[in-house]
Amino acid sequence: MKKTVMLLVTMFILMTSSFIPACAQLQLIPPGLKWDERYDFDICNVFKMEFYAKNNELMSTAQYKTYYQSDGQNFLVKSVTDKKGDGMETVLDKKNEVAIQVIGSEGGATPYYNVGGYKYPTEKELKKLDLVPTAETKKILGFTCKKYTYTYKKIFGEVWLTDQIDLPNDLGVFRACKMAALHNTLSAAGFVMEMTTEDDKGGKTLMTTIALKKAEKYSLDLKGVEMNTAINKVNYFKF
Repeated sequence: MKKTVMLLVTMFILMTSSFIPACAQLQLIPPGLKWDERYDFDICNVFKMEFYAKNNELMSTAQYKTYYQSDGQNFLVKSVTDKKGDGMETVLDKKNEVAIQVIGSEGGATPYYNVGGYKYPTEKELKKLDLVPTAETKKILGFTCKKYTYTYKKIFGEVWLTDQIDLPNDLGVFRACKMAALHNTLSAAGFVMEMTTEDDKGGKTLMTTIALKKAEKYSLDLKGVEMNTAINKVNYFKF
């Protein structure tokens, strides 16, 4: 009997959530789901995440890579770890409109595979996070970035945007931030190079771009794997 899990809401939550027990579920096979047997990527962006307690004490760090294609639209988000049984990678297959998760693949462990469909939002369904421009600028990886601030209910922070990079924020740190669970896009144009999210209790996450358009090949071979299925159909911007 195969386990069934839910596709998770954001990359951060995806890294920490638990599964529905196998004994409580039957295998679900939603009609129309299909995916490629192999995904190949040749470029990547690299990001660092730092998690702080309310006293500004650094609690933990994590690194992620987003792999994408110079001649395609599919991409893969991967946590960087060498601990056996850890690790998470998620493929967004735009052609087949499915999101594929590979869970616990590091250190030679047997991974768990999960697939679910997604819905790309219409223009009317897009939700923008309102940004307030400031006069501050700084260089990140040699690119001039402009500082914006935002407040949404009890969450606030800073966003550093650049107009010198021709990449969608799908391939950047915005997808990983807490606000991406609530907003699909931003009110200002530009690529997010750095972003902080802070809550009213003082907890803070700092996300920084540390490498862009790095030539690095990566492949995911799904031929013959035991693919499990997600219960829910998810929004394209929430995986």
